[in-house]
Amino acid sequence: MKKAGIPRFSTRLQQKLGLGTWQLGGPNMVQGKAMGWGEISEQESLSILAKALESGIQFIDTADSYGKGLSEIIVGKALQAATYPQDIIVCTKFGNVYLPDGSTGQDFSAEHLHASVNASLQRLGRGHIDVLLMHSPPDNFDWEQYDPEPFEELVRRGLVRQYGVSSKSVYGAKRVMDAGFGSVIEVIYNALDRRAEEILFNHPDYLDYDMIGRVPLGSGFLSDRLLLEDPQFGEDDYRSHMADRDKNWMLENARKLAFLAELPGGLSSNALRFTLQNSQIAVLIPGARSVAQVQSNVQAANLPALSQGYIQRIQQTVPSVPDWWKPTS
Repeated sequence: MKKAGIPRFSTRLQQKLGLGTWQLGGPNMVQGKAMGWGEISEQESLSILAKALESGIQFIDTADSYGKGLSEIIVGKALQAATYPQDIIVCTKFGNVYLPDGSTGQDFSAEHLHASVNASLQRLGRGHIDVLLMHSPPDNFDWEQYDPEPFEELVRRGLVRQYGVSSKSVYGAKRVMDAGFGSVIEVIYNALDRRAEEILFNHPDYLDYDMIGRVPLGSGFLSDRLLLEDPQFGEDDYRSHMADRDKNWMLENARKLAFLAELPGGLSSNALRFTLQNSQIAVLIPGARSVAQVQSNVQAANLPALSQGYIQRIQQTVPSVPDWWKPTS
């Protein structure tokens, strides 16, 4: 059900390229397991955000669990120091929690919602959150029993402008849309994983949602460097804990797209361009661990659109995701 009176962030954007800030949360070790992308200095993080804002990027995606709040703090510092006039849209997430025994869990209760919003506003140094998302609820989340009224109350109070869900998978996102919850969906979409095209973009209520494309570079596997060398992930990089069959599939199929590396900009830029030119994506949020990566993303956004021939070649080369990524029933 369309939520009346909620302004759409897509109508405020001057460009579709945003910035994801999971990387800026640092290693974020939980019970010896990396939940982040590895070590990064605060100065480098602030430089990345400054370059993004200077380049005209308006959409910043973060979460309260990235670095246990560190990413939000860094985003807040960068925005307070910014001198650029554009209207910055900040998207953050809640629901992932750290338990007393050091493990993680999830809490989407109204009580935790309000506490999380207050804490995020303080870390960000802002009076409102433009987009608030539930952070990766289970795909089988019981939407029929979940009350959206606490979110609507936050909207009425001016603390949140839009709300929705950052989904684990396209299948969970479809159930969000079936239930009519919120007005924003954040979902995986890239040249290797195009399931959103069939499962979400043809949904009868698609036009009621702003779509945020996440993981546009396939967790870094759509990289020119990995065309020539095997990936080496440090122990403080979450990708070091990916299942071997997932890593092997990603690497093998990214290399099948090597023909994109022959175009100006290389593989990464043209893989990014593939996602950017899809009219059904409102904004794309590639991450960055250096200023150079921000500059590369901006350059990719200025490349001409891929021809239909290249789009078809991508589709034919990697026709689908592996079967173990799909539901069993």
